[in-house]
Amino acid sequence: MRTPRIDGSTARPTVHPGRPGPRAFARSAARRFPAAARYLLLCLGTGLAALVGLCLLLVVLALCLVGVGLPLLPPALRLLRRSADFHRRRVGARLGGERLRTPYGDRLSLRDPAVGKDLLWLLAHGTAGTALCAGALTLCSHAFNWLTAPVWWQLLPDERGKIILLTVDSWPMAAAAALGGIGYAAVALVALPPLADLHARASGRLLVARPRVSLAHRVRELTTSRSEALDAHAAELRRIERDLHDGAQANLVAVSLRLGMIRRALDQRPEQAAALVDSTQLVAEQALESLRTLVRGIHPPLLADRGLAEAVRSLAARCAVPTRVELHNSDAPVGHSADPPPPRAPAAAEAAAYFVVSEALANVARHSGARGALVRLRITTAAIAVRVEDDGRGGAVEGAGSGLPGLRRRAAAFDGTTRLSSPPGGPTILEVEIPCGS
Repeated sequence: MRTPRIDGSTARPTVHPGRPGPRAFARSAARRFPAAARYLLLCLGTGLAALVGLCLLLVVLALCLVGVGLPLLPPALRLLRRSADFHRRRVGARLGGERLRTPYGDRLSLRDPAVGKDLLWLLAHGTAGTALCAGALTLCSHAFNWLTAPVWWQLLPDERGKIILLTVDSWPMAAAAALGGIGYAAVALVALPPLADLHARASGRLLVARPRVSLAHRVRELTTSRSEALDAHAAELRRIERDLHDGAQANLVAVSLRLGMIRRALDQRPEQAAALVDSTQLVAEQALESLRTLVRGIHPPLLADRGLAEAVRSLAARCAVPTRVELHNSDAPVGHSADPPPPRAPAAAEAAAYFVVSEALANVARHSGARGALVRLRITTAAIAVRVEDDGRGGAVEGAGSGLPGLRRRAAAFDGTTRLSSPPGGPTILEVEIPCGS
């Protein structure tokens, strides 16, 4: 029920992202179900293939003990790598477009920790992963079987049919089976998306090799991030130059021309001078506003004067979607005057976090269709962690004008991390961590 305001209008109900009601939860589950079913069906096929590949790889390893399998080992490991890379792309797509990278060594060998992780993934995916996918999809097959009982039981030769523990031999029994099918369908609708997410997260942990990252791979990562930072810096300079040329410079040229017109009007038509002065003042104010907007785009004065927390609150207040801000200082939330103020991070890190929140909220307003958003900000002496969540339609991907590649490059310039989770139906969660170390 909406609350009437003093002026007679009605206030919008408070939206709590992450706490959908039963109806919204059902709609979200229905939207997420097709993608989850496709993912689990694909993983069931690749899981059976992984089980066969695991048996063949064990045979090759056994033959290597007698020397016969040594020529077969490199092709087998290359096939394992291609299979793991294929599944990395599928898992990354399921996790909202996140790119899963594994630092392989320079040589393909069983001593490579990444190959060891792939072997562990092959075992888990072929056994536990296949069982999970098969169990989840069994719910769908039972739902279809029971729901269609009123149709197929009459098509059997003896006009009798058995569904697990229920024998269908009459219309009442067929109707009861259809009701049971509705229950199976409801369970499948609710259970499949979480099971698909569980499978994707578990696979992601197995498919990313974190320990013993090679120095060469680390150098390649830093070279890439430095190149992206330089590209972003050059693009920012071009944007500033374009804004100056098209905005403030054009307005100042107009002011100069109008001043010349005013001077001539004072000599020839003094009655027009007042109108020209008014229009010139308006153009000068537009030039001033253009310069202020440009300055805010380079480094907002509020960020320099009041800090990141107040700057983020200002962004949330200006966002078209109702947005709440939760600020955490170390491990304790600070929302009262008695709490200590958050530590000030380096200016460059604060600016990067500010523009991450600004771009994320702009994406929420333009693309998400959300009714509410939540910004969680954690500022410590070691890092700035930003989490932006909305209850929109989800399905956010990099590219297509979303600005997500720019956010990833901005965080990578500080050796930071970016994680995006945006399944179809939502919610969309963007997490960025920017280190503050020197």
